Amino acid sequence: MVQAVQPSEANVVVTPYLTESPIAQTFEPLTGDTNGRSRFSIGVSGNVGITGDTAMGESSVSINSRIGLTDSLSVRPSVGLTSDPSITVPLTLDFPTGADTDIGDSLTPYIGGGVVVTTGDNGQVAPMATVGLDVPIADAIGASISVDAGFLDTTQVGASVGLSYSF
Repeated sequence: MVQAVQPSEANVVVTPYLTESPIAQTFEPLTGDTNGRSRFSIGVSGNVGITGDTAMGESSVSINSRIGLTDSLSVRPSVGLTSDPSITVPLTLDFPTGADTDIGDSLTPYIGGGVVVTTGDNGQVAPMATVGLDVPIADAIGASISVDAGFLDTTQVGASVGLSYSF
């Protein structure tokens, strides 16, 4: 007959190994901003051209997005939809105000710069600047207001207002 051996302090071997990686303890996944919103959004906006002859400087409709890299740094690419689309890719510094609204999110002003790419016969790549404000409206819906300037052969300036869905 075989007897089962019961563990005791004398016959238990302790193997030292980490149960959690030290790297995993310091890395925080990008799941939400300091204001509780998702770091990702997609939306549509109407642009009112102020100066210039590109989608940025003329009245147009844009598809825009926000990709949050950190709590205060985002990439905000957009495409202005005209016969010769313009693509903007600004990197922005975000300033969540902490001023809670009825839905618990805060207003987020931002400022940044990047590149604008125009298409068509005279396509160009040039620097651009942006300044704006994200305003929460409902749980996953927000509004954005921005002014963009592209420094092409002639300066292109446009102001846009839009709605976005955060996910």
